[in-house]
Amino acid sequence: MKVAQLKGVALPLFGICFMNESLAGQPIRFVPLPAQQALHVAWPTRNQSLRSTPELFFATTRENADYGKPGWTRNCGKRFHRGCDISPVRKSATGKTTIVFFSACESQTEYKSEEPTFIPHDEIFSVYAGVVEEAVLIEKESDFGLHIVLMHHWPGTRRPFYTLYGHLAEVHAEVGRPIKKGERIGLMGQTSRIADARNWLSVVPHLHFEVWNEEKKAYNPALFLDHYAPRPQRETD
Repeated sequence: MKVAQLKGVALPLFGICFMNESLAGQPIRFVPLPAQQALHVAWPTRNQSLRSTPELFFATTRENADYGKPGWTRNCGKRFHRGCDISPVRKSATGKTTIVFFSACESQTEYKSEEPTFIPHDEIFSVYAGVVEEAVLIEKESDFGLHIVLMHHWPGTRRPFYTLYGHLAEVHAEVGRPIKKGERIGLMGQTSRIADARNWLSVVPHLHFEVWNEEKKAYNPALFLDHYAPRPQRETD
C-alpha cells in the first residue's frame, strides 16, 4: 500500500485514521470494526472511487487534500473528523463566489480567498437494510442540517450499528420506516445550522457519512466502506 509522510509518520493515503498508533500524542478515536462479519453494503452515493482514485472520492480544498478524510485531518491536524466527506459525482457551478479563510499549516497562518461555489446533484442511498432512527427536516436544528440516521444490525451477532447521512438538501424517509439496502433516502445538499459550515459546503459540497457502533462510538467510515462495499465493475473485470 502506498503511504505518504507527515512529520516522520507513515500515513496510508486513505487517511490518518487508518493507523493504530496515535498522531502527535493524540489517541485514535475510532473503534475497530467487528471481526468476521459477512456484511455486504451499498455505496452511499454514486461515487465509488474510494479504492481506485481516493483523491476523487474525498472532498478536498485547495489547501487541504485530506479535508474529507476521517481522522486528524482538520485544522492542520488539530481537529478530529469522525466522518467521511464524499464528493459529488454531479455538481454545477453557480457562477458566484464566496469568501473563505484557509489555514496555511506550514506558516501557521490564515489567509482570505475568494472561491467559486457549486451545487451538488447526487442522490443518497442507504448502505444497508435498516430502520430510520432519526430524520431531521429543519436545518437550524443540527450542525448536520437536514440529515438521516439509520439503525442496522450486523448479520452475525445481530447487534445494532448506525449510519448517518448529513448536510442533505432533501430527506426521503420518516422515523420508524423500514429501509432497504441501496434505497434512495435523500439528495446531497449544503445544509447546516452553522453559517460558516454552509459557506464551506458551497465551496466544497459533499455528503458527510458516519458509522457508529451500538454505543454510538464511531467506526472509521472509509475503512467500513473499503471492507464491505462492492468493487465497481471496472475494478473486477
